[in-house]
Amino acid sequence: MNNEDIALIHQLISDEKAYNDLDEHIVAAHQHALIQCRLYNQKVNQNQGYDYTILRNLFAKVGDDPYVEPNFYCKFGFNISFDNEVFLNHDVTLLDDAPIIIGNQANIAPKVGIYTASPVNDITKRQQHYMIAKPVIIKDNVWIGGNVCILGGVTIGNNAIIGAGSVVTHDVPDNAIVIGNPAHVLRINK
Repeated sequence: MNNEDIALIHQLISDEKAYNDLDEHIVAAHQHALIQCRLYNQKVNQNQGYDYTILRNLFAKVGDDPYVEPNFYCKFGFNISFDNEVFLNHDVTLLDDAPIIIGNQANIAPKVGIYTASPVNDITKRQQHYMIAKPVIIKDNVWIGGNVCILGGVTIGNNAIIGAGSVVTHDVPDNAIVIGNPAHVLRINK
């Protein structure tokens, strides 16, 4: 994807406005990312090493010492930024219709899904594949347990812990431990 293509997608998907997920430009960008993810996963699975040049070319930003296990999947890639020492375990899915920003030393367990897009409420528009996307921000030193689902519009504060299987629908404060569906604060660590 070149910068003009990325700029066009950003125009189509902006400011939490409804967009058609089947727009030809969006579909092409998704197909490009799908191919790159498959390439990355194939190299790792065939013991050819972790080729972060693939992800660096796909993502907006990749910090130092990343660790991304297969089978990693994203929708576009160019809306994903992460800082240093980020660990994404097996089968992490990042549907980055809107930006996904991950801070330093975030640990994301297997089968975590971060979904920035959701269908519009209007049934007619929904039948025409219209969506709305909201960003997700995960701050520094966050631990996210296995099978967690994080929805668009959420910010997870520094040092937070998200218990396995939780569905995060609202912001999480710094130092909080949250669990459940929907996730709620169990306690705040000092």
